Amino acid sequence: MRCYANQVTTKLLNIASGAAVAVTTNGSGYRILPGQGDRQTDDAQDFRFVTSLTFSGGVTSPTAQVFIQGSVDNVNWVDVASGTQRTAAGTYAEVVEASGVALLPYVRARLVLGGGTNPTVYGTVDVISNGPFSLSS
Repeated sequence: MRCYANQVTTKLLNIASGAAVAVTTNGSGYRILPGQGDRQTDDAQDFRFVTSLTFSGGVTSPTAQVFIQGSVDNVNWVDVASGTQRTAAGTYAEVVEASGVALLPYVRARLVLGGGTNPTVYGTVDVISNGPFSLSS
């Protein structure tokens, strides 16, 4: 069993309850820098993403879903993992894993909202790993 921990305070997405959004929102892009002093090769280091979202409102089948995106240049983004698409108001916590996909040097979270009228959402996305790392903007 591997132990995972959030070793940085930077969040990939941080939407405060008082600043909830009703539009698709991109978090900031960060470069993941694995620690070099742990004798673990970078390709053996696992990263996971902990999401906590609260959504309400919306009309005609509102949806909310978190995507983890990767980039080689911090400009062009591709989806590398996705959380469960939520279709009912509530608070949801989930660990998203990029299984079978290489994590690219840059990473960000993207919150995609849909439905006839988008729901209102707030929450966070954190990065956890089984080894030391840092995020650089």
